[in-house]
Amino acid sequence: MTKLIIFDKDGVILDLEATWLPVARAVAHYTVSRVPDDYNGQISGAELMAAIGVDDNAGIIDQRGIFAAGSFSDIRDRWQAMLPDNMIRLDQDAQYSQDVKDLVQLHGHQNTVPKGDVKTPLLALYNAGYHLAILTNDNEESARKSLVDLEVIDLFKVVMGANSGFGSKPDAQGLLQICHVVGVTPDQAIMVGDTMADYGAALAAKAGGFICVADSFDNRAHPDINRSNVISRIDQLPAMLAAQL
Repeated sequence: MTKLIIFDKDGVILDLEATWLPVARAVAHYTVSRVPDDYNGQISGAELMAAIGVDDNAGIIDQRGIFAAGSFSDIRDRWQAMLPDNMIRLDQDAQYSQDVKDLVQLHGHQNTVPKGDVKTPLLALYNAGYHLAILTNDNEESARKSLVDLEVIDLFKVVMGANSGFGSKPDAQGLLQICHVVGVTPDQAIMVGDTMADYGAALAAKAGGFICVADSFDNRAHPDINRSNVISRIDQLPAMLAAQL
């Protein structure tokens, strides 16, 4: 019996492109601005974005790319490999870190866009007695700010990010820790996500189920996901779970 519902955040609770495309663009172009003046090569913000699965011209974020499925640490590592040797260390430079946080606040948290009506189904699930949690590869502080923006933070018992001390998806540790905090076994929890990282975490933790949020069945995170477990928005989730009781 399902007692705990663990949600990914971006692409499930938040509209991925509408909320984060401006952030990706701003951070990529800022990163290019930090390239030393004596660098003889060329690197553009669009190239950095493409390397993490963001098509700047089309305004599309690939759900299988690093930006959608990875952590900011993964993004930094990918970019660092593309940048000149005398470039700052993106994971160590304090000014870079602070400036990125400011850009996320300016372009993301002041423009948080939900993926449809999320408040109504989340409230329905909460009132039905389910424990709700967030497991994201974003950092915890950013995740909490997004949930505050959407006025749903109080519905979640646990909010866990890639920097919360239990790794990032698709590793199982974050999901297992959420189950431990809530006091349920993994088979009593389901993961609701949109990427292979979400699906992988559910499999690795031996969760009770995985619900894939995808715009179409063909866009599901993995071919093994059954059609009956694919929804386009989480407003379909309460009825789906009620039908299983």
